[in-house]
Amino acid sequence: MNQTIVDELIKKFSLLDPKREYVELAVDLNDIYESSDKIDRLITETLSSSLDKEKLIEQLIEIEVELDHVNWHYKSLKKELKQLLNT
Repeated sequence: MNQTIVDELIKKFSLLDPKREYVELAVDLNDIYESSDKIDRLITETLSSSLDKEKLIEQLIEIEVELDHVNWHYKSLKKELKQLLNT
């Protein structure tokens, strides 16, 4: 996790409500951002290298793990946003 990005996001989110700290929202966005970079790298590696069947399966599993990670943070982010918009 890039703490600098998280801190900057928290500072930006303080515009929404200066009394509330938006750590969870910032962490979710940061993790989605970092995972998107990792997925991009994994797909690029898959396309640019010669893989045997076993290595290809490993790459696909890694992509699936990252997508599950993104999905977890997406659900958390969606919950936070729903609470924020209903206040």
